[in-house]
Amino acid sequence: MVRQMQDLIEKLKNVDLEKLNRIINSAMKEFGENGFEKASTNKIVKDANVSKGLLFHYFGTKENLYNYLKYFAIESMSEQIFQEIDFEDGDILERIKKTIYIKMGIAAKYPYISDFSVQVFKDSSLEEILEFVPNFNMEDYISFYTKNIDYSLFKDNIDIEKAVNIVRWTMDGLSEDIKKKIKTKDDINFDKISKEFYEYLDFFKIHFYKEENYD
Repeated sequence: MVRQMQDLIEKLKNVDLEKLNRIINSAMKEFGENGFEKASTNKIVKDANVSKGLLFHYFGTKENLYNYLKYFAIESMSEQIFQEIDFEDGDILERIKKTIYIKMGIAAKYPYISDFSVQVFKDSSLEEILEFVPNFNMEDYISFYTKNIDYSLFKDNIDIEKAVNIVRWTMDGLSEDIKKKIKTKDDINFDKISKEFYEYLDFFKIHFYKEENYD
């Protein structure tokens, strides 16, 4: 599986990016709405405005396309986050804010990535999911909420571990709540979503940080 995925990733590096993105968006939409078995490659190629022959030239099989999208859904998020986040900056709330900004940017480019991810990964373990991402850095993933955190930013009477957990659980819960409200890509209002996340982070900053550490 890993070798096959690596070969496919390498092959697709030579594909026109605009055309590949059309396929990715169309395929994510179709698989996200119908699952693997019921998804139609005819609908994918029609929506992406490419030939069926070209689709199978790129991916070989419907299953390869599906597995590549699993890889892409994880890699596109994790790679950009871990490239752009400065883990030397110990402000965990600013780290989360930057992550939200990155995710919103990716979702704007790939509006069906969330629906697809929910559909295909809902019954999968983390180990099963990561089979599709050969170079995923598990250490960075696990340590996102703990690596190089500047604990001096917090108020002296705060239980920092509980505070960070509250932030993490709130962000996860808010994400799930927003997903439930989104029925189509037209329901996605990135400015509104970002504003809601940022309001919570500002609330946490006021209540968890020392006064000199928030605007």
